[in-house]
Amino acid sequence: MRKCLLAIAFLLLLAVQSQACNPEPGPQHFPVITELSPPPRIVSGYFSVYNSLNGLPHNEIKSILLFAADDKNYVIVGTIGHGLMIFDDEIWHTASKDGLFNFPETTVTALVKINSTSFYAGTPAGIFKARYSGGRFTFEQVATGHHEVLNVNAISQHPDEPEKFLIACDRVAGTLIDNSFTAFSMPEHLDPSGFSAIIVSDLGSFAGCNGGLFEISGNGLVPPSDTVKEIGWVNSLVKAGDRLFIASSNGVTQLMEEDKLESVLPGAWSTCLAFSAMPQEALSGKDFKAFENTGGSREMLQEDDPFESLRKQHATLQRDYAEYTRRFADQPIADPGAVDQMYQRFFDFYAAMDAINSGLRGKEVKVPLLRGLWIGTQDAGLVLFATNGRRYHLAADNSKLPADHVTAIACAEDGETWVGTSGGGLMRYHSRQIGGKGEVRNLLTCQPTRIRVLGDMLAIGTEDDGMHLYDIKSLSSYGHFTHSTIKGFHQKVTDFIFDQDGRLWVTGDKGVFVLSGKHWQQIKMVDDKNRKVDQTKTATDIIIDSQKRIFVAFADDDRVYNQVHFFDGNLLVRTDPAAVQRILEATGSAQLESIKTHALNGVYMRNFNFASAAASLAAFETGDSSKVTALLNTEHYLLVGLENGMQKMFDGESYKQLSKQGTGHIGAIANLFRLPGGTIVVQGSEGINEFDGQQYKLIVSPATGPGFKITDMCLDQLNPETYRISFSSSQGGGYSRYQESFWEKFYTTFPVISMAQADRIIFLASPEGVSYVIE
Repeated sequence: MRKCLLAIAFLLLLAVQSQACNPEPGPQHFPVITELSPPPRIVSGYFSVYNSLNGLPHNEIKSILLFAADDKNYVIVGTIGHGLMIFDDEIWHTASKDGLFNFPETTVTALVKINSTSFYAGTPAGIFKARYSGGRFTFEQVATGHHEVLNVNAISQHPDEPEKFLIACDRVAGTLIDNSFTAFSMPEHLDPSGFSAIIVSDLGSFAGCNGGLFEISGNGLVPPSDTVKEIGWVNSLVKAGDRLFIASSNGVTQLMEEDKLESVLPGAWSTCLAFSAMPQEALSGKDFKAFENTGGSREMLQEDDPFESLRKQHATLQRDYAEYTRRFADQPIADPGAVDQMYQRFFDFYAAMDAINSGLRGKEVKVPLLRGLWIGTQDAGLVLFATNGRRYHLAADNSKLPADHVTAIACAEDGETWVGTSGGGLMRYHSRQIGGKGEVRNLLTCQPTRIRVLGDMLAIGTEDDGMHLYDIKSLSSYGHFTHSTIKGFHQKVTDFIFDQDGRLWVTGDKGVFVLSGKHWQQIKMVDDKNRKVDQTKTATDIIIDSQKRIFVAFADDDRVYNQVHFFDGNLLVRTDPAAVQRILEATGSAQLESIKTHALNGVYMRNFNFASAAASLAAFETGDSSKVTALLNTEHYLLVGLENGMQKMFDGESYKQLSKQGTGHIGAIANLFRLPGGTIVVQGSEGINEFDGQQYKLIVSPATGPGFKITDMCLDQLNPETYRISFSSSQGGGYSRYQESFWEKFYTTFPVISMAQADRIIFLASPEGVSYVIE
């Protein structure tokens, strides 16, 4: 028993890697998956999106200011054409005569703090000064004595003269002192326009515009040197000691003493910059590790991290286990003393973790966020050069960033970062809180099989009472679908999913039903003799990929090719030896169309060998037969999880069984997910691993205690690069959230057999019904 538990537990330790497939491992079998954007894999912190779909009044963002007053943390947001929005206590406020503030309906291009009770707002109509008093903001226009309207693009405060502000306008730049504006003199032979950045730094004072970077000398502007001319149209400036970081149409460049320039992010039109951690030592384009957190007091410093000692212990445990597996890899039986020692260290580690988690329960402790230099771009999303020496690229196609045109960034002292976009609203990167969860409340009494969040609805499948749909916002019933209300419908519902056309697909003991508009239709299938028939078996899983391909599993103790079906637009069909034989007997365009439909050529990473068809058909599936329990379709192969703990993939040539030398023993496979960054997560009943396209990385699992079983998984909606699991045990069950190599557990008195998440609402299915808890 002890050896079995040890094998299960320690195969799951983080970063233990081995080849992915045997007998054909390596790149020729699993090619590197190249993404349009590098995978971000930010696994610390939450990402929240605010847009018109969830209460943000306007999506066109131009500027952001984080403003603290009266123990409140306001987020002041400037929009394009709609004035200001202010975020207070999870509520967005807009201009109102009797509300939090009143402000003109205009574009707000720049925001800068004056002191603890006031700030400036720059607009195309001039400069407005805000004053905070009695829980309300009031505004007055200043600098109205200038001979022309100030079309403001940027404002910055002088670090040594706090009453002095530098102003960048469309046709002029100057200073603002005591609400009075004085323009800088311009060289007669130059006519720069579009001043969009201005700053005072250790290298001097600068104003950026369409003509590059101008230096401010006295009360005038000096043209850029020949070296600096190549920067391009300057959009944003931030300082870091004796260096100046410049965002321009040619990318991001750092300016150092003696006009030395070094490219930081070449080629990407960069719109805005912000530091959540300051680089202290020399920072070059090749080494971004030299950062130092220089912000004020934070709620939790790294050295105050309650898990810090365990992080070090965890790293040591990883190294020791890697050495342990290498030492006994070729031995049928490991040394009993070494087994006992590793077994004890494993449980000591989790006992210490549970003790810390227990002590934190009910407290609000923030996990440290990634910090560094944030860069917004015109059409390539968001880049972070972090203090850990890594670069992260967040785009709309691989993260929660709502749009790739980033217009504004603001960072708080604790690392919280707000990002504004053009047309997509806001994204907030912030800490999560350990502990302090609410009570478990009952939603529905039933015998659930699986629960999933689908858009704004919670879908609940049951053993014998069809499917329930609940509205997530109101937590009220949206509909109950049974065989008595829909002719021929399922009694037992096993899975459900929305396709890209808004149709709801539901699997169960009557095969597959699809809801299009208000019409339900049962999908017919092709039998062994290629005849169209009604479905008589229970469909257990369904997936839909980005190419709208639909795959359905009918779990049975049979070959995988007999269990996996796909929807050809009319029927559910199989890619099995019989289907391939029919393709071989076909001719002309019918044969070519069938080859493409069955993904036998030009779809996945391999092609079926029609030249040696007999041999290829004889080897059409390798490995043992077992029930299909999970499916995931990628651009390179169809991945299949099995009840016996094995995985197989269809690569266009055949179904190939993957070796446990790569995948590890993690029990019956229940879920396969692909993270936005491209990593595939495999959840078994006894553990979890991640697959990056080349190697499997076995993840530390909270699988401790008698009778423990991992029952389900869902990606974390607030950070889809992380995930949650549900579990059952002899003492009940619960769910656990994985982030930064640690599992935060939440225990329940009942076994949890399935789970789903809608922002901060966690839905839990038990044998007696569905409950929820608000984090």
